[in-house]
Amino acid sequence: MMNQVDKRKHQRYIPSAKTFVYTADSFGRILDISAGGFSLQYIDVDSPIRKQENVDILLGTLSLMKVPVTVVWDSRTGVPRGRDASIMSKVGVKFVDLTSQQKDMIDFFISQQIAGNA
Repeated sequence: MMNQVDKRKHQRYIPSAKTFVYTADSFGRILDISAGGFSLQYIDVDSPIRKQENVDILLGTLSLMKVPVTVVWDSRTGVPRGRDASIMSKVGVKFVDLTSQQKDMIDFFISQQIAGNA
């Protein structure tokens, strides 16, 4: 069996504090985070993050506003059963064009608020 090559550039961490991402239309919970991006779980029909947009992130007690991200992958893990059924889905995003302050806050959060490696 061939080993799959891991293309990640940054170690991912599981946040110890509740971490959320908000957009104008929806929100989701961050499952893991790195200096390069994060994965997010959401309950919705559509992804809370469009292909590319600015999002607001609540990292424990820290908040980052208008963080530019691009969707890398989007995976729906449920099958709708009727008109009002919810779908548990995950989306992976990468940070793009972060300001120095945004980078510093993400690095600070990772150094202070992680529960372990993802």
